[in-house]
Amino acid sequence: MLKTRKRIIIAAVVAVVILAIAIAQAIRKREPPAATTDTASSVIEFSPDDLTTVSRRTLVQTLPLTGSLRAVTQAAVKSKVAGSVLEVAVREGDAVQSGQILAKIDARDYAARAEQSRGQMAAMTGQLDIARQTLENNRVLVEKGFISKNAFDTAQSQYEIARANLDAARAALASSNLSLADTVVHSPLNGQIASRSVEPGEKVAVDTKLFDVVDLRTLELEAPVPVGEIGRVRIGQPVQIAFDGIDAPVQGAITRINPAAQPGSRSIMVYVRVANPSGVLRVGMFGTGTISVGSRENVLAVPATAVRTDAARHSVYALVGGKLVEQPVETGITGDADGGTWTEIVGGPLTPGQQIVKNNLGSLRIGSTVHMVPAAGATTPASKPVPTPAPTPMPATGAPGSGQR
Repeated sequence: MLKTRKRIIIAAVVAVVILAIAIAQAIRKREPPAATTDTASSVIEFSPDDLTTVSRRTLVQTLPLTGSLRAVTQAAVKSKVAGSVLEVAVREGDAVQSGQILAKIDARDYAARAEQSRGQMAAMTGQLDIARQTLENNRVLVEKGFISKNAFDTAQSQYEIARANLDAARAALASSNLSLADTVVHSPLNGQIASRSVEPGEKVAVDTKLFDVVDLRTLELEAPVPVGEIGRVRIGQPVQIAFDGIDAPVQGAITRINPAAQPGSRSIMVYVRVANPSGVLRVGMFGTGTISVGSRENVLAVPATAVRTDAARHSVYALVGGKLVEQPVETGITGDADGGTWTEIVGGPLTPGQQIVKNNLGSLRIGSTVHMVPAAGATTPASKPVPTPAPTPMPATGAPGSGQR
């Protein structure tokens, strides 16, 4: 009985093994050959636009700037006297010259005050003449002993009082004349009217802003620079600025650096002087620019997009013997050259003229054979049109020898 049970168990195990072998063979027959898969995945196609060559270039390091324009020379024209505005001669955008009349304020009250001061000064002048004559007469009398010394001192005091009164009247007249002149508002500089805050008939108080006048011939870009980058900025550094609506970039230079950081952003304001002889730039325009903060000449460089970064490790995909390999590199500065951004290579097996993958195309299969395909739109020999052969002439119907009846 025991022997029979063992035979049954052994037979079952053998059946299970045979069944497993059969299933494995069936699955293997359905899978494609491994050689076929490896062969298909070992070829990678590139177009000429995907590749570039390692070369030596001069890299220029830049620092980005963004800011708005403001006028170097500008003035807020305010009223120096109170009164009703009789006339406003300019509007926003008008060009004005230094000394040109911008507005007029009612001057009748100031003219009357000036006339009153003029009369007071004339009276004080007469009193001074009388006091001077009295003093001279008393000087002669005191010398002859006809009057006392106290009487002479009194005459001299009256003369000093009369002279002081005349000086006060003269100052009052000058003040009245100045107020009268201030009823006519003049432009303090050559420029354009940026804003107008008054209309005819309005009453204005002293120190009311009437106009803003700006000189557009010289502007400056006010832009913040991070505190960590301010050490690379120097007065006199050239700056290239682009403005919306202006085709060509505008050249400028840093003229001032603020000594204090901004409380909120913790950035340092720098000021870029921009010449504007044609007047195409306007106050308040937003511009983006770059500061040239350094350069490296004749360095081995690759496009910045070609460098792959994995933590502290840098590498590029290169072509060696028709195969794709990943070569580790040591990088230096990143800068601009020929309208693109390039990275300096300071260590690694790359050599000038070696072909590399220009852009980051993700992870590629190392060791794959590189196959070049034409760029999009390129004409290949296979795509040339094949000439159509000329048709064979057919005999005319019913002609002799045609075989037709």
